[in-house]
Amino acid sequence: MTIEQAYQYLFIGALIAIGVCLVFVVIRSIIGPKLTDRIVMINMVGTLVTSSIVILATYLIDQAYLIDVCIIYVLISFVSVLVLTNVFINKFIEKKKEARKEENVEEQK
Repeated sequence: MTIEQAYQYLFIGALIAIGVCLVFVVIRSIIGPKLTDRIVMINMVGTLVTSSIVILATYLIDQAYLIDVCIIYVLISFVSVLVLTNVFINKFIEKKKEARKEENVEEQK
């Protein structure tokens, strides 16, 4: 076995491991009881996909454009998590304000 074959086995094994982890993360995001779990899992999916793209770019030496795809994917993933977090925080603040209003109404009675 040459060193190149060992690297090929390593890359393929890493891609399989990341694929298995990706399946578990998607399942966990579907059954996650809270919205925060789902947001974290979306971030985890982005990280795993980014890792797999980097491994593919290393494995396929002639495909240097995959690094550019990876950078763009990281930026899109980051922005999507920021937007989801912003929506979740705004929703939480609105619920908190409504709860305070209800408490004030009950105190006045």
